[in-house]
Amino acid sequence: MTTKADSNTVIPILALCRFSGVQPRLLEVLIRHYGSIDRILQADAGSLMGIGGMTTEIANRVADAKSHLSRADDYYSQLRQRDISIVSRFDDAYPDRLFELNDPPAVLYFRGTLPDTAGKLVALTGGEKASNEGIELTVEAARRFAEAGVKVIASLSRGVDAAAHLGSKSGNGNSYAVLNSGLDNVYPEDSRPLAIDIVKEGGLLSEYPPESKYQPDNFKSSNRIIAALAQAVVVTECYRESTVTLDLLKCCGQIGKLAFVMIDPRHGALADTDSLNAAVTHGAIPMVGLDKTDDIVQSLV
Repeated sequence: MTTKADSNTVIPILALCRFSGVQPRLLEVLIRHYGSIDRILQADAGSLMGIGGMTTEIANRVADAKSHLSRADDYYSQLRQRDISIVSRFDDAYPDRLFELNDPPAVLYFRGTLPDTAGKLVALTGGEKASNEGIELTVEAARRFAEAGVKVIASLSRGVDAAAHLGSKSGNGNSYAVLNSGLDNVYPEDSRPLAIDIVKEGGLLSEYPPESKYQPDNFKSSNRIIAALAQAVVVTECYRESTVTLDLLKCCGQIGKLAFVMIDPRHGALADTDSLNAAVTHGAIPMVGLDKTDDIVQSLV
């Protein structure tokens, strides 16, 4: 999906969120209360204090957002000059599946293209310290999804997630990566060549401004985006220390997203008992054998 952002929506959102520090959950509250971005920008601190849970400090920041419109306009122009695209939650091109979340990202910054949520999209994920068997299983599963016309989405983490992108490419498919940092600070650094390759046919997405550095807990925000964008999440290898993967499965359980654990018929589940039990608790369905990718594809509606 290619898109051209509407500056009439992006710039006010940048003024509110990038320069006044309004987080997605608060933005959702403001939209529900005022009904439009224009009315939010027109609100004064007194009006804002009528919202339950509002503090004086936050009300003043929101009320001051309109003073940042010129700054936001300049920032938007700089992004365009650097081939960084941005789409706001008010744009037609904004992926509608993100509205499954109670805190959809205010904006997405991206290079390449956005995934077309009218098509089939599956997330592949697993541990960073993947075994050879896990890498092999992931690459083959991603290849089969790609050959079936299913796009792949994952993080840029080492191990299983990186293998998912490579497997998709081997099936002549394109993939999408959701970053735990801004586009200027791809993490991990050794994934930069992979990121460049992904952009050629797919896209890199982040809700963080391009200059944002990686923070260890950022995966919690990125996981909710992956869970919402994908029609299903498939885990190929997971252990009790695979906190990122288990958190993603938790996100799936919270929004009712399909999740599967793919079991290698030769090696069994590439998971320990604790992680497998946790996956099932979050609603993941064990699937034995790569042939089950066909069943997963059929479930993507």
